[in-house]
Amino acid sequence: MSSQSTTTIMSRFNLYLLLITTVIAILSSTSKSIRFELESGNTKCIAEDIKSNSMTVGKYSIVNPHDGQPLPDSYKLTVRVTSSYGNNYHHSELVESGQFAFTASEAGDYMACFWAADHKPAVTLNIDFDWKTGVAAKDWTNVAKKGSVDVFYYEGNEAVEFKASLGLGLGLVDRSEEILLLRFLWKVMELELKKMYDTVISVQEEMNYLREREEEMQDLNTSTNVKMAWLSFLSIVVCLSVAGLQVWHLKTFFQKKKLI
Repeated sequence: MSSQSTTTIMSRFNLYLLLITTVIAILSSTSKSIRFELESGNTKCIAEDIKSNSMTVGKYSIVNPHDGQPLPDSYKLTVRVTSSYGNNYHHSELVESGQFAFTASEAGDYMACFWAADHKPAVTLNIDFDWKTGVAAKDWTNVAKKGSVDVFYYEGNEAVEFKASLGLGLGLVDRSEEILLLRFLWKVMELELKKMYDTVISVQEEMNYLREREEEMQDLNTSTNVKMAWLSFLSIVVCLSVAGLQVWHLKTFFQKKKLI
């Protein structure tokens, strides 16, 4: 094999490797979970504004203060998820971890409340809580598995693992491995386009929702202005009527006294 051919193949290989690195960097995202402290015997609630017919998933767990050892018996949580109308969507008592998933049937603020079991002496729990709604709550792992399992495996928004044998290292890539690499890149980009499409749909639905809320607020402002105008007119009529009655009363009083 000539040196020029070897250089061409290596350049192509480096280009594909750069593409893989770029795609993985784009798809990788940091976790949006939150961690907070909760003292035993106390309650902490977290609210999330969710639209109607939106999918939402949540995961929570107590952080083990001692790695490799079981959690103490005092590390227990009671978790309840309710809507702004008081409907209960999730309830777990005295658990160390759990998860919930549901489709919101009503729009508004949903509340996830955590209560730590009372314990003497008091202990402080560190809780990891991840709550996603809309496109972020979609199970992209299953979407990827339905695409092409033999070429790649896509794990949510956290990791991309290339399953094909590409001989990454100092070896050269033959034609079959090059085809597998192209299939891998194509599937990853296809999945990313699906995510972008769902994101655009979600943004459009959010804009429609905000537009509906704006129309509702405009209607409310209009009706309030009309009611205030009628109230002001009625107040003026009442004031003029009272003033007229006072003038008539004073006039009749002075006439009876023959003062005028």
